[in-house]
Amino acid sequence: MTRYFKSEMRLAIAGAIMAESINYAAQGGERMQLISGDANLREQVVDQLRIAIVSGEMPPGTVCSVPSLARTLGISTTPIREALLQLTSDGLLQPMRNRGFRVVDPSLDELRGIFEVRRQLEASAFRKLVRMGTEDFSELQAQADAIAESVETGDVPRYLAADRAFHAELLALAGNDVLADIVLRLRDRMRLYGIRSAHGLERQKASVPEHYRIIEVIREGLEDEAEALMTSHVMAWEPIFTEAIAQRNAQSE
Repeated sequence: MTRYFKSEMRLAIAGAIMAESINYAAQGGERMQLISGDANLREQVVDQLRIAIVSGEMPPGTVCSVPSLARTLGISTTPIREALLQLTSDGLLQPMRNRGFRVVDPSLDELRGIFEVRRQLEASAFRKLVRMGTEDFSELQAQADAIAESVETGDVPRYLAADRAFHAELLALAGNDVLADIVLRLRDRMRLYGIRSAHGLERQKASVPEHYRIIEVIREGLEDEAEALMTSHVMAWEPIFTEAIAQRNAQSE
């Protein structure tokens, strides 16, 4: 049954957008507020709605209303509309005439296809980066630390944001903007159902040393290890996500 973005759900998701802003205070649990300016607001709404959709917190069938979101967040409709259009372009939402935007159903075949393409592209890009080398590890180190901290505190939204930022930096350092754009768009279309399951939480924990190892492989120029490391790092998530989507699809039949 279609679920509308009202009452408890609307408030819960809106609260998550405000509370789980990607701009985290260093300590103390205090979150930054949404930044002023339509462009910054749009990006933050896109980031947080995407996390809610791909993690399954906003399930398929949820309808997002531009006016309702704008009223709840206390911002103009322009960044909200632009954010929802961006998520539509990414394949996560479907426009509904005079009703808003609907969260689309996940496709198991599409998820498997995305993993296959990501495996090939990210492993190749990582090997290139290791061969090239870099002197600037600051962003990778910062995001690896954020990943470790988020796992320790059980902060899944922060884990997802930091993991995306880590891989975005890897792709940027590899120096191919076209490839980086393709991979990040693929990542943003994935459904991460099962991320909070027992296996998902275990996988998050296991990924912490992997991110640090990725940095060390670059630092030491271990090209022979690069492709296998990135392949296993990416593909270890596939059975967790595919099993969760298969179970969800079976329950809805």
